[in-house]
Amino acid sequence: MSDRAADGRDRPTSAVTRRALLAAGVFGFGFSGLIDVLVLHQVLQWHHLVSGIYPMDTLSGLRTNVFADGVFSIGMVLVMGTGAGLLWRAERRTAAPLAVRPLAGAAIVGLGAFDVFDAVVDHALLGLHQPVGQGGQAFSLGGPYNLHWILVSLLFVAAGYYVYSTGLRERDRDVEDRA
Repeated sequence: MSDRAADGRDRPTSAVTRRALLAAGVFGFGFSGLIDVLVLHQVLQWHHLVSGIYPMDTLSGLRTNVFADGVFSIGMVLVMGTGAGLLWRAERRTAAPLAVRPLAGAAIVGLGAFDVFDAVVDHALLGLHQPVGQGGQAFSLGGPYNLHWILVSLLFVAAGYYVYSTGLRERDRDVEDRA
């Protein structure tokens, strides 16, 4: 075995493809939607998907809301599955293994993107639902715009971009070291 093979210089460097980054982002988007519906809608019951349209305090309204949450859960599982499938296909198309940190960053960006989408589109524009606390009092300080939630979501996007970009720099450093 040569010195070059022993120190790992013959190993291919990790790959980062647009297809893989998009797939990781789709997976993160679906994962965030699934966590949202399971934790906020089902476990904590702060709101349901269409509780801004159908009241949660009647049996008929609650049934409609729970059904909509179930359909939404199935949709988010399909989005996650699509992202995972695309990521698998992207990995199979590269000769080198995919770089983990840039993909993790893309998934975190997707996670934050879902939360921004939820706050802007579902809460503000469509008025589908608003988080409520005990007694039906509004849980959100920002009314239909949920400014605090949008800011937290944008922090997730920024954190994902940071993980992505530092992962790229680390990968590029490894490539330079091998040269």
